[in-house]
Amino acid sequence: METWLAIGALALLDSINPSALLATLYLLNRERPAAAVATYMAGVFATYLTIAVLLMLGLDAVITRFEDALFSPTAYGIQLAAGAAMLIYSLAADSKKGPGVREERVSGATGFAALLALGVVITVVEMTTAFPLFGAVGLLTYQQWPVHQWLPALVAYTVIFVLPPFVLLGLHAAVGRWLERRFAGLRERLERAGRETVLWIIGIIGFYLILDAAVYFNLFGLRENLPEGIRNPSEQFWRRVAD
Repeated sequence: METWLAIGALALLDSINPSALLATLYLLNRERPAAAVATYMAGVFATYLTIAVLLMLGLDAVITRFEDALFSPTAYGIQLAAGAAMLIYSLAADSKKGPGVREERVSGATGFAALLALGVVITVVEMTTAFPLFGAVGLLTYQQWPVHQWLPALVAYTVIFVLPPFVLLGLHAAVGRWLERRFAGLRERLERAGRETVLWIIGIIGFYLILDAAVYFNLFGLRENLPEGIRNPSEQFWRRVAD
């Protein structure tokens, strides 16, 4: 049960996706918004689930074969460097620049095939920020569930991930005119905040990677507060969930 709760929490965190919400708000202005949103999100759903399954299969094989190397001092040294790079990037990058979902990209997808392809492309491009999904895949890999257990978990995760755009669609269908101005304001805020949100996520993950590696190396005596036999917070988390 704890594993399912952890998966659900990660999926809810991942579902706060400015790009998907922004694209949905653009698509709501079309003549057939329901079909447009459903087609776009079908591309997102299929791509996200496919990548999640591939990650699950690949990560399981990699951990099984290279377990000693992955949890070695060298690996945690690389993790420490990567975390530092992510944290520095999140602080130094310009939050007003960078790729994202823009109105011209969505409006340029005129047919359903184009909308489906747009959902696929944007999902692939933004996989570098899918840290909650990576955490969920890592958790399921650690649990060593068989396919008939982890596959439904990934399907449920992806359903939760794509749910918010359909909530917006439902609100638009029910009280669209009343919410029109509010949607316009939300669209403007998402356009401004989308890049900042990504940078915040990158910074938080970077800080965690630094802390996790620092505890592994027992820098500043950080490991003293952990139970005996536990080397860092990530190991403590996986063992607690597994138990």
